[in-house]
Amino acid sequence: MSKPKGDIKDRKLEHIKIVLEENVEPLPSSFDEYKLPYIALPEIDMSEIDTAIEFFGKQLSFPFIISSMTGGPDKGLTINRNLAEAAEEVGVALGLGSMRVIIRKPESIDSFNVRKYCPSIPLFANVGLVQLNYGFGADEVNRIIDSVEADGIFFHVNPLQEAVQPEGDTNFKDLIPKLEKLISKVNKPIIIKEVGTGIDRETAKRLADIGIEWIDVSGTGGTSWAWVEGYRRQDNLGHLFKAEGISTTDALVSSRDIPGLNLIAGGGVRSGIDMAKGIALGAQLATAAKPLLSCALESTEACIDVLENLKREFIVAMFAVGAQNLSDLAKVELQARN
Repeated sequence: MSKPKGDIKDRKLEHIKIVLEENVEPLPSSFDEYKLPYIALPEIDMSEIDTAIEFFGKQLSFPFIISSMTGGPDKGLTINRNLAEAAEEVGVALGLGSMRVIIRKPESIDSFNVRKYCPSIPLFANVGLVQLNYGFGADEVNRIIDSVEADGIFFHVNPLQEAVQPEGDTNFKDLIPKLEKLISKVNKPIIIKEVGTGIDRETAKRLADIGIEWIDVSGTGGTSWAWVEGYRRQDNLGHLFKAEGISTTDALVSSRDIPGLNLIAGGGVRSGIDMAKGIALGAQLATAAKPLLSCALESTEACIDVLENLKREFIVAMFAVGAQNLSDLAKVELQARN
């Protein structure tokens, strides 16, 4: 049996506690299946490697997005402010946690309202795509975007998580045609993102066909949100489905040739090496959340340290394969591990 339905605020606090304290990564990162093709004489100067990229009209120092975490609960403002200040300092993008709560509880906007701490980076609002079947339309979506002065919005898709979640919204019927009608009415660009179970090629193609230009594949190999929800249940459902889904690398490879579609590598990104592999496999940027959760509860400086370490690792990975810039890295052919 599942537990009784609870308040969104309580649920988000439970999520934070579970991710920090429990084993929520049932599979190894799928990036471990590949190795970088090491070049003994890269013929480049590491100090001249260019990791910069323009993303949604703004410059990033390297191709990384801090993935959506939380908001609303007591710790939400601390987390989002520390992440926002760190993102601004290092020059990376930031995705906010699910913002459905602000429609029901407008006072919770304070925990998401961090634009003043990160004025020059891409900032993204976030809401579940399934909410289009639960009363959300263009007005609600635009209100969420405007409330945080976002550059765009993540619509997350998470049917397996919702199916396991005690309070889950599981009516995923006709969401693609509803999204197609919504796109022209939303004031900012839309990114579709999974939450750790991956996006299949058929779905990616259908999304591209209706005009979606960006997808965060967020496959298996990182945090399993079915398993996170499983810890909140009194039965075995979430534990049974903890490792189901499409790996991040399989999702990238299967969809990287879809015309007009840009991919983001999420799911199991834990180092700069993983980032480099994601770009070599067809992504434009990489994203992660869990590596930054503990530091987000600690301080801005702790988050800056994590981000700078990621950037340093990423540069060394590029140097090891002789990639002077991101275009060179995208041409690298990874080797499968034996």
